[in-house]
Amino acid sequence: MAYFPLTKHQQGWQDRASEIAANDLAPHAEETDRLGQFPTESLEALRKEGLWGLRVPKKHGGLGEDMVTTCLIVEELSKKCPSTAMCYKMHIEGAEIVSRIPTEYQVKQFVEPLAKGEVFIAAPGGESNGPGDDWTPVRTVSAVTKVPGGYQLDAIRKAFVTSAGHVTHFEFQCRIGEETPQTSASRLFIEADKIDWEIVAPWDGLGMRGNSSSPIIFSGFVPEENRLGPEHTVLDIADPFVRPVIALTYAAAYLGIASGAFEIAMVEMPRMYRSGARRIDNVINQRRMAEMGAQIEAARALMLAVASSYDEERSTSNLPYFQSKVTCSEAAVRVTQDLMTAFGGTAFAGRLPFERYFRDARAGIVMGMANDVAYQNMIPLMFPEA
Repeated sequence: MAYFPLTKHQQGWQDRASEIAANDLAPHAEETDRLGQFPTESLEALRKEGLWGLRVPKKHGGLGEDMVTTCLIVEELSKKCPSTAMCYKMHIEGAEIVSRIPTEYQVKQFVEPLAKGEVFIAAPGGESNGPGDDWTPVRTVSAVTKVPGGYQLDAIRKAFVTSAGHVTHFEFQCRIGEETPQTSASRLFIEADKIDWEIVAPWDGLGMRGNSSSPIIFSGFVPEENRLGPEHTVLDIADPFVRPVIALTYAAAYLGIASGAFEIAMVEMPRMYRSGARRIDNVINQRRMAEMGAQIEAARALMLAVASSYDEERSTSNLPYFQSKVTCSEAAVRVTQDLMTAFGGTAFAGRLPFERYFRDARAGIVMGMANDVAYQNMIPLMFPEA
């Protein structure tokens, strides 16, 4: 059920994304998880649909879709394969700045190829020498050296680089010069085939096992024309439009885990076993299903309302973006945990995919801006005079 009114265009994209997810992502999802295999075929299906350029402005050849549509698409993809949805979400995040504030050179070199499906992006941010659960780059970013014509990277290690080894470009967070304070970060758009990079260790996470979120060490020269925006201004320029995209696409990906698992439960709960028993006849399971349905609809309504507010430029604070991210990711954990309990040994043995959704959901608490950090950041926004 949809409590948020969608336009015909938005509904059409939701329906199309659902078809793509069912036909092109679902057949590979179990193997992607079991083997820890990067979802190349699934992402290629998205490329063929033009979705790599989803938010690239139409004037540069992209689809130019709004945030509500973006959230709908990411949720539908995540229902079938959360790993694919997360790799795609990270690409959208990485594409946002270069699509929004490109120079003329960057339009020709990066943005137009991005719209054509020739560019796939990773957005390495956090570093292992900082608080590993905090995405915020200003707390964890190493310095590059400014040299004639550009910038030199000397063995800078990024801790979790989703799609490591499978991208054409990196949207890279850094400081320019050791004397630059952590509050004055910059971003570089790096071509993967023009810099040295090394994957330090394979990705073997509890969940999101197809993400290839490995640490990478970067070294080499990046030309000045690859810098996104002026030096030292990543927060001033990016925060108003990048943080909402980051938070809302995280929310959509984790909401998709909750709703995807719940949709399976809606089929399996009333299924009659040989004994004549049905899980839905258990009054505790009835309560669980009612609660889960309410949690999912409430989380989706919040996410889409916040996305619509962003599209209409009504937002004046980061508070609703933080709230949407934590609400959707915590709904995913609650829903998948309840389904593991409701389906008991069948779920634990992996005869239904609830354990995969359960493991994937756990990443939402610590991924992106970790929920503990998001809650901390909400307080000064709620009590600005305190």
